[in-house]
Amino acid sequence: MALVVGGSKGIGLEVARMLAAEGSRVAVVARTQRHIDSAVASIAQAGGEAVGVSADMSTAEGITSAVAEVTDRLGPPLIVVTQADFHVRGFFAEITRAEDYVDSYRTYTLSQVHMLHAVLPGMQEAGFGRYVHIGSATAKEPQSKPPHTVANATRPSTVGLLKSVADEYARHGITINTIAPGWIATKTTNWYLSTHEGLTEPDARREWMIETAGVPAARLGEPEEIASSIVYLCSRQAGYLTGHYIAVDGGHHRSAF
Repeated sequence: MALVVGGSKGIGLEVARMLAAEGSRVAVVARTQRHIDSAVASIAQAGGEAVGVSADMSTAEGITSAVAEVTDRLGPPLIVVTQADFHVRGFFAEITRAEDYVDSYRTYTLSQVHMLHAVLPGMQEAGFGRYVHIGSATAKEPQSKPPHTVANATRPSTVGLLKSVADEYARHGITINTIAPGWIATKTTNWYLSTHEGLTEPDARREWMIETAGVPAARLGEPEEIASSIVYLCSRQAGYLTGHYIAVDGGHHRSAF
């Protein structure tokens, strides 16, 4: 049974669809009910089994409530895919509210603490678990275009947490990994490129991806390309792969290791 946070749109929706196609019963967890209903309907139409749960997964209360509801309806989640969303853009001098850093840490890292506490006991009892967090490239290579000083400062803590917990629980048949998408063709990315960079034509975007963003693949990635990597990490065949930060970014990261 799989629980997908943010499974109603974008990468999360593709993950939910692919897991359902592989035979998993899927719980789509997100905030907006109409998006949840649409996702569940599309999975069911394709022959999959899914339920929807509306919850704020950035809070301990929301996470506890959602996991309890999912467990009651489908059983303990043995596959969990998480993600978080917190945007305060700006260079260091522009961030005048120190609490933005605290809020970012709470959203990205503490949410994982709460989720791990909620789902690890069930995985440990079953002797099997797959936990994948959809993170960010900023955790390894801080970004300045667009300026993400707050995320650059707080994202790495999530990766460190998950690596530590992965080491502790690997002996129980549980894997915990972070997927780091690069420039992906989501609604938010397309909006940024159009609004802030003035890029609407495919040729202009390809040139920008190489010359400015530094992406050797010269294109945005597709949500399906991230989702397929996540679905592999959720499989039994990926049982010896744990505690890793895996970039799926068209070659954007320059480090060979």
